[in-house]
Amino acid sequence: MRIIYTLMPCAVFMLIFGCGPQKETIPVAPDIITEPHQAFTDATLLFYEHGVKRWQLDTYYMNKPLADTGHLLVVPVKIAVYDTAGSLSARILSDSGTSDSKMDIFNLWGGVHIKNEDGMTVRSHRLKWFKNARLVTSDTIVQIETPKGDILMGKGLNAKDDFSRFSFSSDVQGVFPDFKRRVEEEGDENFFM
Repeated sequence: MRIIYTLMPCAVFMLIFGCGPQKETIPVAPDIITEPHQAFTDATLLFYEHGVKRWQLDTYYMNKPLADTGHLLVVPVKIAVYDTAGSLSARILSDSGTSDSKMDIFNLWGGVHIKNEDGMTVRSHRLKWFKNARLVTSDTIVQIETPKGDILMGKGLNAKDDFSRFSFSSDVQGVFPDFKRRVEEEGDENFFM
């Protein structure tokens, strides 16, 4: 009897609070959201100029504030660049990137790697691409490797976006395999080609 009187309040408590409708918890985002934005996963962004595809961006994650129609944050960056005839001319990879609202300036950072169709490779931690001006700049160390194995490195890059011409601001270094033989055989005009 004593056990029944002891268990009775517990059973009543369980019936009232345990069997009643449960309140659902409200989901909370892990980050504080300060402005409305759109988030896309597995996204592709295409850019055409005069009916010809000029570049294609493929990414896993893209974030775009609703108040700014063009500004994008992209993680990771995978861009295929096409020439005016529509042929692939370069591939650009980086960990992350942003664009301005007009999509004229692209900031790339974290393991930036560019390879053009001529076999030239460019590596840096940070690059800025001015699309309409067709320029690439950086304020960090940049390494450029030619198809013949020449390695040029320096700080402060200023280059055409096809890397047909480039210059460094400071700390310039280079490695040129078979330098003497190549200069004698190829002459100055064809040394880097």
